[in-house]
Amino acid sequence: MPAKGASHSQSIVDLQTEVVAAREEFVASMSQLRAATTPAALVQRSARAVGNWFIDEYGGIRPERVAIVSAVVVGYVALRIARRR
Repeated sequence: MPAKGASHSQSIVDLQTEVVAAREEFVASMSQLRAATTPAALVQRSARAVGNWFIDEYGGIRPERVAIVSAVVVGYVALRIARRR
């Protein structure tokens, strides 16, 4: 049977090890978060999301969504032209 002090010091060592591991995990998480929130990463993720909006689950283009965006662009251009006259 281990002495009372030996058991206590072992649990302190275990706690210190857990604290060091938690600190390293926290630092790694913060580094990943910092990398994911750079302006370039945010632009890339947004562009990917916009591109995925036009693509179906099989990788094909969704013509109805392309038509919606085309209609909006044509409508906007038509309004701009009408406003200038």
